[in-house]
Amino acid sequence: MSQRPDRVARQWRIPAAIPLVGAFVVCAGIIALVAMSGDDDPTPAPTSLAPTTTAATTSTTEPPPEPVDLAALTVEPFAEDRPASYRIVYDIVENALERRETWTVQRPYSSLVVGDRDGVVVSGTATSTTRLYTYLVDREAWFGIQPELHRAAFDQHPLTAMATMIALGFAEELGEDEHLGTPCTVFVTGAPLTSGSVTAPGDERTEVCIDGRGLVLHERWTIGDNVVSERTAASVEIDPDVAPAVFDPEPQVTDVEGFDALLSTIAVAADEETIARLRTDIVLPDSYTLDGTVFRTSTSDAGSTGASETVRFYSDGVDLIEVAEITVGGPADLDGGGAVLVEIDGFEETWFDPDFRVSAIRARMTETSFVEIRGANPRQLVELLRSIVLR
Repeated sequence: MSQRPDRVARQWRIPAAIPLVGAFVVCAGIIALVAMSGDDDPTPAPTSLAPTTTAATTSTTEPPPEPVDLAALTVEPFAEDRPASYRIVYDIVENALERRETWTVQRPYSSLVVGDRDGVVVSGTATSTTRLYTYLVDREAWFGIQPELHRAAFDQHPLTAMATMIALGFAEELGEDEHLGTPCTVFVTGAPLTSGSVTAPGDERTEVCIDGRGLVLHERWTIGDNVVSERTAASVEIDPDVAPAVFDPEPQVTDVEGFDALLSTIAVAADEETIARLRTDIVLPDSYTLDGTVFRTSTSDAGSTGASETVRFYSDGVDLIEVAEITVGGPADLDGGGAVLVEIDGFEETWFDPDFRVSAIRARMTETSFVEIRGANPRQLVELLRSIVLR
């Protein structure tokens, strides 16, 4: 299941730029190729859920005026007990078409998400600790899009970010409900949680029920009076017995015509010289471990370097922090659409990009470069940015 590009298409990235944000990095051309394989729905739908037992609010929350003093927000985070691994089976109805998706996740790097309709696989995305994959329906096989570390595809941490989203006016808490015999809290926001953007509820409305483990049990996405999609957890398994090989799915293909031209991206483990060129030092708690540093670069149609980034991956159990230094081929637009201008002492220009999977905060270094910190906890991102020292 080719995921929608995760911020790659936004304006602060050049078109066809490197897959800078982990697993949701399949470019539009790749999605088109997968679609040509005959699958009528190659991308995972942004599906949402809303319990019918909870009364819906009709109010619309407007986001705060810019700029925002993000560090000054008074946020009481929601308590949650996030599992290290889980498997959720979702029943999904989108535009009157039914399918089933099985999400198997071992945080923070590994995941396998497979969609099927009437027993036939129609989509798939996987990440292991060494590669990102997409499923090609016409080949009935998996294709490795890019090597090296990526954040686990599809793995959301919505409860971790929810308090900040409410404080910023992007979400509201509605009440309580229950699915699969498990209590869950109902929230409403605008765009679906899998869309890669966060908006306030209005004509577009997503109601979602999240349990105390931070897992989405039900979601409904509506536009006006029309239900666009709905997903409901049919089963949840915590800490399933899964072999690491599951996340490098078989069979695989490597000779896919047309992909070489699209994948103008290089991803390699950063060498000592690349690491020595980094311009920032960051202070993380001692509980975090540096798992690796990856250098990625893309080329433009003319063959010149379009963008590059060096990403440091730090993990602490289920938590993953990415620290990326990014250089683009022209003036860097740090907004990119959907971001919030924020004030952070010590930085001339800083933007917060909210997301229910992984948020990002980025600060300008030069006209063409910036540092970006990605993680599930927006409050933590502010603290980490404050710890940054420019060399």
